[in-house]
Amino acid sequence: MNKIHNRFQFKSCFMSNMKALATGIVVFGATLAPLTHATTLRIATTHAPDQYASEVMQQIKKDLEGAGVDLKVKLHMASQLGSGEQLMGEAVRGSVDIVHAFVYSHKDPILEINSLPYLVSNYDEMEKLYSPGSNFYKLFDQRMDRLGLKLLGMTGEGFVGVMTSAVPDNYRNTDDKGQNIRVWSSQAAKLATQDMGYNTTTIDWGDAFPALQQGVVDGMIGATPEATYATFKEAINYYIPYNAFVESTTYYASKKTWEKKLNAEQRKVVADVFAKAAATFVEWSRENDAANLEKLAAFGVEILPMTDAERRVIAEKIRAVTWPKLEERLGKDVLAEIVADF
Repeated sequence: MNKIHNRFQFKSCFMSNMKALATGIVVFGATLAPLTHATTLRIATTHAPDQYASEVMQQIKKDLEGAGVDLKVKLHMASQLGSGEQLMGEAVRGSVDIVHAFVYSHKDPILEINSLPYLVSNYDEMEKLYSPGSNFYKLFDQRMDRLGLKLLGMTGEGFVGVMTSAVPDNYRNTDDKGQNIRVWSSQAAKLATQDMGYNTTTIDWGDAFPALQQGVVDGMIGATPEATYATFKEAINYYIPYNAFVESTTYYASKKTWEKKLNAEQRKVVADVFAKAAATFVEWSRENDAANLEKLAAFGVEILPMTDAERRVIAEKIRAVTWPKLEERLGKDVLAEIVADF
């Protein structure tokens, strides 16, 4: 009888303990229920750490993480994950979520509108061109979308000149320069630079510094005064402010990230943060080009002078000679639509 009673007591005690344990698990689970896992965005850039674009990217990280929508940012700066061409491919595949880099035309020739020479002549025109509402921005958005990319903003970081190791012949006009310089992978850039009197070699941005330093090329086109000072000043002796192109880099996201990884609230925050960041660039670049020309000169890089009239003559020739060569590649309608912005 005692054995039966003891078994009953043990069973009752066991059942009570199990109920208590189950209640504890429920309470503990309820305590954890509100916690969620933050969405981590892998953002890659090609800018040097001391460039303005990198300062802006650090602020973007703070704004995204502080928006209260469960976003975390992992930054890969200064081409750590590859060149602009490589990052575009990574974003299409979804292995990188967001990129800030120059958009090359190797995946779509129409994206070469980003490299049209002497398209704009001042900072006010630059601001209009790279803002939502312009024909240029609309075309760029459409072409990026077709590749599987979401346009988040365009940044005008200043005007582009030529850097060299020696003074080019006839640098004030479009006669032969007697130099071979680096250009990026753009037919528009190549044709325009050749029509300016230079021979050209296409080299990726990441390989440009050693190419200059080792004398593979005599110089390069494709950098603002800021980028020249930040990245190339030790490898050159001269800089010519042709203002031939706008240094336009782009904020864009992988559509796989945009459509599958982010919810509606997160998409709105990302869109707003990057639009705000992009809007700061033109005002900043108005003064930045001049300031960095002064810094280059102080470092020992000689600035070869050009007058507005000399630039105007070169610009008129490029528009008359180079642009028609691009009609077959870009289309008359595309060029006409961009020109209509002005």
